[in-house]
Amino acid sequence: MKRILVILICFSSIGCARTIEPTAENVNKIFASQDFTFEFHKTGETTKSISFRDDYLVYKSDQPTVRREISYDEVLLINDFIQNIVNLHQQDADPAPSFYYVVKNTAYTTTIIPDQEAYYFEALLKTLKLYEQ
Repeated sequence: MKRILVILICFSSIGCARTIEPTAENVNKIFASQDFTFEFHKTGETTKSISFRDDYLVYKSDQPTVRREISYDEVLLINDFIQNIVNLHQQDADPAPSFYYVVKNTAYTTTIIPDQEAYYFEALLKTLKLYEQ
């Protein structure tokens, strides 16, 4: 019984994504997998996420899930958006911020807490035609 417990603990620790600092280099490590998720967390709201796998984008929210092909221009737009919020990351951030972003794949995860809400997630959703008012 103890052997099984030790094996389960080993597998679960291997399966967990490693938390990394939100730097451009680390975010690019996540992008390189071409299979990653970008999440937006805001207090009092449902988590929204955009996942990318191969040439597909999947948007999940409290609305119906959207899955469609993604264009090269949209990839550049999303990359630029995420790089901008990485540049706005606040090093000495509030431990319980009202909003933050998470970029992750199966190997790595990073949390980005911008020092200002200058780059609205909703603007990205509207540009990608994933958000309707």
